[in-house]
Amino acid sequence: MNKLTPLLPQHRKAAGFAPSGVIEMLLLAYIVAAVLNYAVGNWIFATAMLAPLAGLFCWAQYTDRRDRCKIGDQIQVSLGPHSGMEGAIVGANKGGTRLTVQLSSAEQPEPIDFFNYQIRKVKPTPEPSQPAARD
Repeated sequence: MNKLTPLLPQHRKAAGFAPSGVIEMLLLAYIVAAVLNYAVGNWIFATAMLAPLAGLFCWAQYTDRRDRCKIGDQIQVSLGPHSGMEGAIVGANKGGTRLTVQLSSAEQPEPIDFFNYQIRKVKPTPEPSQPAARD
């Protein structure tokens, strides 16, 4: 079967937007309940409700900044015709949404632009060290 041939409709699955919407609505209801507790005067209970959310928010911001690609990072292309190729980021637009990548392939000598969701960071592998020559 050709990879570009779409699957029949009976094989399609939901993309996950409905469960995501339910989670967002539950989170919103949780925040509204905490704010209402503040309004009623039960500030200790409201603070106890909002503290885990504040911690989760800070953790999400930290991991987002840590995982964001920047110039000089080693990457691997995960989507598109260059999927599986590796290279290094040589440029980026101001928002960091479009990255210019120099692929380490001989087939692609010029840099290519990718959207940030098309690539993922890879950990650089250390160069194998040469054993010291014995005299």
